[in-house]
Amino acid sequence: MISLQVQNSQPFRVNEIPFLDKNNFHDSVSEGLAAGYRMIGLLPVDKNVPHKIISVLVDSDSSSIHIIGGEFPKDKLEFQSLANQFPKTNYFECELSENYGYAPIDHPWLRPVRKQDTIFGNKPYQFYKLEGDEVHEVAVGPIHAGIIEPGHFRFQCHGELVYHLEINLGYQHRGVEALMLNANENQKIIFSESIAGDTAVGHTYAHCNAIESLANTQISLRAQVIRSIAEELERIAMHLSGLSGLANDIGLAIAASSYGRLRTLVINSLAELCGSRFGRGLFIYGGVRFDFNDENIRRIISNLGIVRKDVTAINKFLFSSTGALGRFENTGTVTKDMAEQIGLVGVAARSSGIESDTRIHFPYGAYRYFPVSLITLPSGDVFARARLRALEIDESLRFIFEQIENLPGGEIKTEFGSTAPGSVVISIVEGWRGEIVHTAITDEIGNIEQYKIKDPSFNNWYGMNLALRKTAISDFPVINKSFDLSYAGHDL
Repeated sequence: MISLQVQNSQPFRVNEIPFLDKNNFHDSVSEGLAAGYRMIGLLPVDKNVPHKIISVLVDSDSSSIHIIGGEFPKDKLEFQSLANQFPKTNYFECELSENYGYAPIDHPWLRPVRKQDTIFGNKPYQFYKLEGDEVHEVAVGPIHAGIIEPGHFRFQCHGELVYHLEINLGYQHRGVEALMLNANENQKIIFSESIAGDTAVGHTYAHCNAIESLANTQISLRAQVIRSIAEELERIAMHLSGLSGLANDIGLAIAASSYGRLRTLVINSLAELCGSRFGRGLFIYGGVRFDFNDENIRRIISNLGIVRKDVTAINKFLFSSTGALGRFENTGTVTKDMAEQIGLVGVAARSSGIESDTRIHFPYGAYRYFPVSLITLPSGDVFARARLRALEIDESLRFIFEQIENLPGGEIKTEFGSTAPGSVVISIVEGWRGEIVHTAITDEIGNIEQYKIKDPSFNNWYGMNLALRKTAISDFPVINKSFDLSYAGHDL
């Protein structure tokens, strides 16, 4: 395999990338995927020069990132699809086709990612349909009841069983990646906080790591610890929200409201630190804007002490309930083999037995010095995705208490320099859903000319498609909530 090997958030020059012809590019990417590497990016180095692209592969065993460049004829943007042999590349190829006009030859299922008609010559996309006298179709969305974000789900059913679910997204497309190119420093951080409203800390962490690396800015250990504490608070809050939603979907109102009460204490703890219950305004280039002091530490410890005590009792109630276990166990199963083939990440992957956590395999910030435990469960069902959230809450609480009790000294902000010209950085962070990737590329005067974002939902929506197969359609709400994916984070 011909590639440039780098580490998480390690900047490198564009001219260091080996650019291959389309055949050698295909062979090198295939070799990496066959060796067990996973694709996390497929994009042009310059959005205005689409014939030069890079494939970004990661190897968790060596914590390495491999960059493979490909240069194609300007008048013939096509390549042999890898998706038949390596299904985890499917959506990346669809996105490259949709955004830049590439034609993946022999692609098994070329379909829209965010734009409904681009890859079909402005013709409406034709949904997959089952044929049969007793087959019926159920269409849900994109407009839903309440305040849920827009997304379209089309079920092909025989009786109560779902034989195929097709998920069609793109209704939240806001052009965040394009906005990043012309925004000033403050606007870029605000945009990163808005990529997915429930992952403001995770996406801003990835963004700041990328820009700081391009500017060769090293932040203090104290600032790194504060960032990681904020990330773990966000993880706890959203896992509590997910457990509350699951309990609500099966009618356990006491558990649902109890989890919700604890989530309030957690997001109030984030507000104690930075004034925002969602962590907005905390991150700045070079560190953080707010620091811990005796008073907010006392309040945060008090809040989290209640959470640690009460969540144990609520978890015991939920996971010993015969009714809950009857709905959770063996429902919406995604096997380890299926999860690996389609490239699931985060909670969805770990609940199917895949050992994958960026904090451990591609450590960044404080996680390089203060590791967290890798937790997996094997069953891949709703139970595993729910139980794993409960276990990760316990681990996050352990991490936070350990760090708050041993906060390092030092400043919280380092002077921020200029971004290096003609450079690239791949920044990977473990958001509460899973792996977040921000890729930033600068031009010859140091301005950002390409910015690519991958939310974990980009990987995981198809996992929910598989989880619904040959499952009662009435189980859709609880399966959907067990994945708890983002429309906005996918649509960008």
